[in-house]
Amino acid sequence: MSNNPPQIDRALFRTQFQLDFANELNVDIFAGGGGASTGFEMASDRPVDIAINHDEDAISMHTANHPAARHYISDVYEVDPVEATGGQPVGHLHFSPDCTHHSQALGGQPRERSIRSLAWVGIRWAGMVKPRCITMENVQQMQDWSPLVAKRDKATGRVVKLDRTIAKKGERVPVNEQYLVPDKRRKGHNWRHFIRSLERLGYEVKWWVLNAADYGAATRRRRLFLVARRDGVAITKPKPTHGAIRAKGLLPHRSAAECIDWQLPGKSIFHRKRPLAEATLIRIAKGINKHVINANDPFLSPTGEDLVAPVLVQANGGFNTTAAHSVKAPMSTITTKGSQQQLVSAKLCPVVVGDNASCAAATTVEGLLLQPGGQPSGVHSLNAELPAGVQEGARYVASFLMEYYGTGGQWASLNQPTPTVTTRDRIALVCVVIDGATYAIVDITLRMLTPRELYRAQGFPENYQIDKGHDGRTFTKSQKVRMVGNSVSPLPMAAVVRSMRDAERVSERTQSAA
Repeated sequence: MSNNPPQIDRALFRTQFQLDFANELNVDIFAGGGGASTGFEMASDRPVDIAINHDEDAISMHTANHPAARHYISDVYEVDPVEATGGQPVGHLHFSPDCTHHSQALGGQPRERSIRSLAWVGIRWAGMVKPRCITMENVQQMQDWSPLVAKRDKATGRVVKLDRTIAKKGERVPVNEQYLVPDKRRKGHNWRHFIRSLERLGYEVKWWVLNAADYGAATRRRRLFLVARRDGVAITKPKPTHGAIRAKGLLPHRSAAECIDWQLPGKSIFHRKRPLAEATLIRIAKGINKHVINANDPFLSPTGEDLVAPVLVQANGGFNTTAAHSVKAPMSTITTKGSQQQLVSAKLCPVVVGDNASCAAATTVEGLLLQPGGQPSGVHSLNAELPAGVQEGARYVASFLMEYYGTGGQWASLNQPTPTVTTRDRIALVCVVIDGATYAIVDITLRMLTPRELYRAQGFPENYQIDKGHDGRTFTKSQKVRMVGNSVSPLPMAAVVRSMRDAERVSERTQSAA
């Protein structure tokens, strides 16, 4: 019955590396907190020599973890590639330009040309110092990169301004005041131009959308990875090491449960000074119903004396039923606001059923929906023997689930105990049957995931320094979350680099044999 999270072998992060006898430099020009650099060093056993980022805090975290690199706190356009490299050859250049104005997460918001054009910095480096290999990571929507045009009002056809007002008839609106959106008629035009620019510089180019979970990260982060080479070595797609479905040679996807610190307590959703939003309550109710009450094999985590069944609930999922999922699966994509998931835990207590046989049989739950006549399946009135102090909590759970998952109208509101169904010695319970034993849900707790849990899911090594920078500065929680959300997942990055290194060894053997 116990589902303790599996113990995984987390590789320690190294800061000492082998000598590079080819005397080639490795450069990360959008270094951030160091995700791409970490993945590169994991796979190559070589240090990143040059790291560039405009964010002083990100560079401080990068410096603390990658002390061998020469760091530039600067806008990427302000660093001269020739001066920075000092005439040494560049073996590997990586860049992960800002993805926000390519991402579909921006929705219908206006786009900025300057942000969408940051990828051209990579072309500048390619033309000036001619790296042997280039990699790039970004959102998959970058493949749709197109010119920007002014948004038009549907009724009048006139230009929409940044302040959302509509231009007057005959008014000429300067570009910097226009509400700019991608030109759907030229979808992918700029992306194709970008690829051709690399090819004209002598590079073979290939790209793929990779799921970080397929390479050992505990997050379903899907990102575009591009590889360009000018050394004649073949480019091969990295082979997945993990899979959602068991297949020969593949390990199962890592779970969110492996990254969670189960000793950290959550806070009860009841009697809060500031009540949770209704959308949050609905997502919690649906998540508990799907992944605890109706689950054939709910994940159980014993924490101290408590037995809890946890669920991850999306913080921004509206009323969507898919906004909750089991901790057995990888986390959703981690953003600058975190995973945007909250850990919901149903606290379970063993139940001793009295002499009412029909109640015992009814505890095989089919769902928290009102049955004909008003009796909900899943909420039962039992002669239950519960520890002191949990009976009232059990009433609140039943009331809450009926209000936010059931059809409503026949149960008390959240701030009132559920009315007794028969006699005073009976209480309403939400029951779960696990391995033949009956448990009542006596409380529901909620907490946000911590930065360390997010870094684990993203694939950073356990000893990666995230609390303090190289100069002793302390990072706030929001800073740590922002940096992990902006980071490249190290594990798919490592897989890409490893595939490149393997191809180089094959090429070397072929040349030696010839």
